[in-house]
Amino acid sequence: MLFNSPIFLLVFLPITLAAFYLFGRLRGPAAAVWVLLVASLFFYAYSSLFNFALFSATVVANFLLGFAIARVSWSARAWLICGIILNLCLIGTFKYSGLLVSSIDRLFSLTFVVPHLLLPIGISFYTFEQISYLMEVRASGRSEPSFVRYALFASFFPHLIAGPIIRPHQLLPQFHVPTLGRFDWPQFSVGVTFLLFGLFKKVILADGSAAFATPVFSAAQAGAPPGLFDAWGAAIAYTFQIYFDFSGYSDMAVGLGLMFGIRLPFNFNSPYQATSIIEFWRRWHMTLSLLLRDYVYIPLGGNQKGRWRRYVNIMLTMLIGGLWHGANWTFVAWGGLHGLFLMVNHAWRAVRGEREPNFAGRWAGRTVTLLAVIIAWVFFRADGFAAARLMFGGMVGQNKWLTGTSAQGGAWLSKLLSYGGINLPVGWPAGGLVELLWCMGMLIIVWTLPNTQQFLLGEGRTEEARLAWKPTPAWAAAIGISCGMAFTYVVVAENRVSEFIYFIF
Repeated sequence: MLFNSPIFLLVFLPITLAAFYLFGRLRGPAAAVWVLLVASLFFYAYSSLFNFALFSATVVANFLLGFAIARVSWSARAWLICGIILNLCLIGTFKYSGLLVSSIDRLFSLTFVVPHLLLPIGISFYTFEQISYLMEVRASGRSEPSFVRYALFASFFPHLIAGPIIRPHQLLPQFHVPTLGRFDWPQFSVGVTFLLFGLFKKVILADGSAAFATPVFSAAQAGAPPGLFDAWGAAIAYTFQIYFDFSGYSDMAVGLGLMFGIRLPFNFNSPYQATSIIEFWRRWHMTLSLLLRDYVYIPLGGNQKGRWRRYVNIMLTMLIGGLWHGANWTFVAWGGLHGLFLMVNHAWRAVRGEREPNFAGRWAGRTVTLLAVIIAWVFFRADGFAAARLMFGGMVGQNKWLTGTSAQGGAWLSKLLSYGGINLPVGWPAGGLVELLWCMGMLIIVWTLPNTQQFLLGEGRTEEARLAWKPTPAWAAAIGISCGMAFTYVVVAENRVSEFIYFIF
C-alpha cells in the first residue's frame, strides 16, 4: 500500500486515525498501541502474505533474542552475534544471493542457476532496525518487556517500508507515554501539512523530474547512446527525482507519525546545499549515515588509528553503504565513488585546515559538491555498467549533442498543464526548453528555499525569516491548492500511482 495511493489516503488512514483516537480516548494508551499494531500489520500484509509471514517471523525471533541477550548475561555476546548473523543471513539470502551466484558464474565461466527471489518490501530497513535493537539491548542490558510494543516498533507503518531508519531509543519510549491516543490539534495540523508537502514533492516534483530522466536511462539500457544535452539533462533530472522522491516519502512518514502523536527523526536537511561531500553525508539520508557511522565506521576504528587507516575505514563504510542499497555492482561503484570523494575531501581539509570559507568559497564548494553528486548518481540509476558507460560517454561529448530523448519528458508537464487550459509544445527545441526550465526551477528550490522542517517547525531558521508556515487560513489555502493539484493529477487525471524509489531497496 503506497502513501500516495487513494486507498491509503481515503480509506486506510482515516479509519486508522478514527480507531486510534476513539480507543485511545475510551480505553487508554494500551488500546491505542493495539490499534496501531493491528493497522501496521494489515498495512504490510496488504502487499504480500509471504512478506508478512517472513516479517512476522523476524519480529518474533528478534524479540526472543533480545530477551536472551538481556536475561542470560553469561552468553549475551553469543546471543548478540547469533542475532546479527541470523538477520544478515536473511537479507543476504533474499537480496544478495542472486548477485553472488551470478558474479561467481561470470568470473569462473560456470553454469550455475541464478536464483531470482522476490525481494520482500522494506527488508533492508526492518532488518537493520532490528539489528540496532539487539545492539542497544546488549549495551543497556535491558530489553523491551512487551511483545506488543516491540512488534509495533518494528512494524509502525509510517517508517516500515522505506524509513527513516529508527533506533529503539527513539521510538519505544513514545509507546509508554500516558498521553498516547489523546488528540493534539496543533501537532495534528503540523502532521497533516508534512504529509501534504511530501505528497506534493513525490507526485509533482519527483514524478515530474522522472519524466525527463527515465527515457534517457531506459534508452541507454537498451544500448542507445545519449547525446551531450540528453545525458546531462537526464543525470540532473534524476538528481532532483531521487531527492524529492525520498525526502517526500520521509516527510510523509514524519507527518503520519505526528498525526498519531509520534515523533520520527528527520532524514534530510537540504543536502544539495552542502558545501562539501562531508557535509552532504551529514544532510542526506541522515538516519542511514548515523547507522553506518555507529555500527560500521566506528567499530572499524574510525579516525583513531591514523590517517591512512581512516581512509580505509571510510572507503569500506561507503562500499557497504552502497551495497546496502541494492544487489547490483553499480551500487557498490556508487558507494566507492562517494568513498573516494570523502577521502579527497578529508585530505583537502588536512592541507587547507578548518578555515571557514568566504561567500565565493561556499558557492564554489556547493557547485562542485552538487556536480560530484550528479556524476555519482549515474551509477546509482543505471541498470548496469554498460548503460552507465553510455551515459558517461554522452556526458563527455562522445556522441552527438542531442537525440531528443529526454525532451519526451515535456509531454508529462504539457499534459499536467493542459488540465488547467495551458498547452505547451513538445519535442526539440520546445521540449528541451521545457526540460531546461524545469531543472532550473528545481535547482532554485533546492538551493534557496528552506526544507520542510525549517519551513514548518523553524528548525535551523532565523527568527526574521519571512517564508515560514503558520496555521493561518492563507497558508491552509495555498497548501491545499498545491496538494489538491497533486492529488487530482494522480487520482482523477492519470489514475496511476508510482512507487517510491526506495521501495526496491
